[in-house]
Amino acid sequence: MPTIANGEVSYITGAAAGIGRALTTMLVEQGGRVVIADVNGEAGAKFATELNERAGSVVAISVKADTTIWEEQLAGFQFAIDTFKRIDYVFANAGVAEHPWLHPFDPATAASRPFAKPNLTTADINLTGQLHTAALALQTFERQDIGPSGFRGKLIMTASVFGYFPSKAMPMYAASKAGIVNFMRSAAQYYADKHITINADTMIAPEVLFVPFREKKLLSEMHVVLEQFQKCLGDSDINGQALSISQENVWVHPADRHMLDKNKPACDLISVEIFKLFGDKTR
Repeated sequence: MPTIANGEVSYITGAAAGIGRALTTMLVEQGGRVVIADVNGEAGAKFATELNERAGSVVAISVKADTTIWEEQLAGFQFAIDTFKRIDYVFANAGVAEHPWLHPFDPATAASRPFAKPNLTTADINLTGQLHTAALALQTFERQDIGPSGFRGKLIMTASVFGYFPSKAMPMYAASKAGIVNFMRSAAQYYADKHITINADTMIAPEVLFVPFREKKLLSEMHVVLEQFQKCLGDSDINGQALSISQENVWVHPADRHMLDKNKPACDLISVEIFKLFGDKTR
């Protein structure tokens, strides 16, 4: 299993709890340094202090960052670069569960209610927030030399199996995670020859996050989730993969290979023409 080089730096959003906290702990235990970015600044600072005391040196710093606010993320990245001089890995991990986007369907009361603006909180955090993180990660990697593992940097995004499978109970969650999966696959193609990899961990939320579902054994095991993150580290050349986890089952989620191959020439031609329109000389 690949691992990080000693002293490599990881920037993790949503790092003060859940998946992010477990991932951050793992990275420090492997000799890495971490930037704990979390909307809960107090929890992030406390976690950083715990890690530093345990290590006996400064291995963690914390920043308060609401991922939906560009300026807060920008300040967090700048603080990380000023402190550690480079960032080797960015984990775009912060996310939330479904916030109901519309009033429950009820024809009996519909006429008495005004047309309501949809609640897009879930999409704002899970998609827009992660894209803010991705944009800063990729621009950071562009500005730095190739690191000890042979890459300018690596971006790993947290998605969900609901990025492939529909959920009538969670339309905004499913839509946001589908956006992350397809962004990851598309961006991975663009950056593939630039010493940058982009992948996604997709899962049914680890059992530590949804305690009531434990007995039903529907959720992913945290150690299995962390193993998939691990596969992307160090000198691993995995790129553009949706590493999928359900319970203890692991697979790389495929698109339809036959139809992908059949439509690839047309898609490639469209991409060439779009690059021309954008004035991108790199492709």
